[in-house]
Amino acid sequence: MNNQEPKSRVQRYNFNQGPDQPTRQRQRKPRRWWPWIMTLITLAIAILLVLAINHHNNSGSNPSASSSTSASVVAKSSSASEQAAFESFKSTYSSYNDNGLTVTQKQKLQSTINEESNSAVQDREQKLLNQAQTKKSSANSTSSSSASSHADATFASTHTFSSVADAQNWAQASKDQWLQAGYTTYTITSDGQGNYNLQFVR
Repeated sequence: MNNQEPKSRVQRYNFNQGPDQPTRQRQRKPRRWWPWIMTLITLAIAILLVLAINHHNNSGSNPSASSSTSASVVAKSSSASEQAAFESFKSTYSSYNDNGLTVTQKQKLQSTINEESNSAVQDREQKLLNQAQTKKSSANSTSSSSASSHADATFASTHTFSSVADAQNWAQASKDQWLQAGYTTYTITSDGQGNYNLQFVR
């Protein structure tokens, strides 16, 4: 008879190991960090490149912002020069205006308006002149009749202007005088050479 235990029940002991040590020691392989580090560095470089390209595109596509800034600066300087021109005219107007303007003063101011190249300033000056009253002559009847005959001669003749607007402005500035001289309206005709003739009608 075979009284031996099966081999599967035989416990094998290794007397070189202590009781607390595991029977098998697995060797841990060192983790490789370099692939992860390289991946992170590549991602960081890619992000920096994207940010740099976006910044370059934004700065390149913003000439409109810089141009709008420069345009606003030009507009401010232009409005300042317009205001200065109008204030100069207003100062002259105020120095003339003493409960009204004489015909000569109105004509001088109208000439200044006609020579003004800026249409916005010209409009403001014309509005200021249009609201001015014309002084009535306080001289004796002789000088009054002389002035009347001079006004009649002035409005009886044809006046030539380079534009319809200039002719209308002059007629408007001297409206009181040509009405007092007996004229009721005026006509503006072109001579075909770029000039416009102003004539007063009784």
